Amino acid sequence: MSIVNYVWSKSLDNSSDGEDFVVNAAQPQDSNSPEREYARSNFNVPHRFVWIAGYQFPKMSGSWPRLTSGWGVDSTITLQSGQPFTLNYNFEDDFSGGGDGFDRPDVVGPIAYDKHNPFNYLQLSSFAMPCTEAAGQFSGFASDCIPGTRHYGNLGRNSLEGPTFKQWDLAIYKNTAISERLSVQLRADFFNLLNHPNFANPELPAFISDPAANINLSCGCGFVQGPNNREVGNGALAISATGDVGIGTGPRFSFAGRRLSGASRNFCWPIAGFSCFLHRLYCFFR
Repeated sequence: MSIVNYVWSKSLDNSSDGEDFVVNAAQPQDSNSPEREYARSNFNVPHRFVWIAGYQFPKMSGSWPRLTSGWGVDSTITLQSGQPFTLNYNFEDDFSGGGDGFDRPDVVGPIAYDKHNPFNYLQLSSFAMPCTEAAGQFSGFASDCIPGTRHYGNLGRNSLEGPTFKQWDLAIYKNTAISERLSVQLRADFFNLLNHPNFANPELPAFISDPAANINLSCGCGFVQGPNNREVGNGALAISATGDVGIGTGPRFSFAGRRLSGASRNFCWPIAGFSCFLHRLYCFFR
């Protein structure tokens, strides 16, 4: 059995939820220019590939047929594009003068990712406070701005790319018929078999990606002095591993009895009692 599924999609909107859990997901940065919010949805996933395969080995003849027959494998491979995200200041100051404190920065350099290093996922030196710094002023606050230069940042909503998702799950099982109406399955599941790390969207877990989150000790702020009298982000944006996927798990053993007439019953055996179960299984196969 083999099933292959590929989905290409693109979702565009100007508001991805009704509560604004993620900044700018419901409310625009500039209420006078809501058209600037039209972009990829927060949940947009352009590519998703899933391959589900299963194979049950042929019944074997010869001695110990109950031991040599009934083996099979199940496999699931999932490959998925990253979801988009946006950088927003987390109330360090009201840089634009709009009053909400969650301004987007200006893009002042090439956007550079290091997708193989979660501690340096996105270089912040390409993103600047949305104003021009006055000569001799450097504190990381809006007071550094030359009057009349404060504005809403030109970084578009959801214009950045989050990390991809890649995972291979594998199961090995052994089915053994006890009687015409009852069977036993011994199964080991290996989740994320290759131990491939999958990382969360940079907006998690705080629901915001702050380009000024890395403190520069010289000013006690999240900025460094950049070219052309601009204060840019310090260092790189880091991302964290997702707790629901993690790095992989060990095998899971279960004993299942199933009546062919309909209802099924599953009995999970703790590891402590598994040796006893193996002994009984050995006696059964003898």
